[in-house]
Amino acid sequence: MVIGDLSLGKIIERKIDFLLHNGIAPWDGDNYDLGEKDALERMLEDSGKLTSSEFEEKYLKELVKLSNWFDGKEYCKDDDDEYYEAYNNTIVSILELINPLHKYAPDDD
Repeated sequence: MVIGDLSLGKIIERKIDFLLHNGIAPWDGDNYDLGEKDALERMLEDSGKLTSSEFEEKYLKELVKLSNWFDGKEYCKDDDDEYYEAYNNTIVSILELINPLHKYAPDDD
């Protein structure tokens, strides 16, 4: 997945760098930030190993798992709900770059 010299990996690296070093909303390591960071780091690693279709398939399955988990529980501030919400939202934001259709919830197949 390359646009000129801009790959998906470079885009993810830029998002990680912004998350950790920006002056607008400084990194504080809370659950939400940590969920975003973990998703980005995992997707960065996979962006260099998987084909576009493998990448999409893997992370669409991950979104289905997260959706099922959210559907089966009640929100609780003591749980890691904010972490998983950020993790989920970050996956969606990266997949949406590949195909805007991924902004919408995937089927459970």
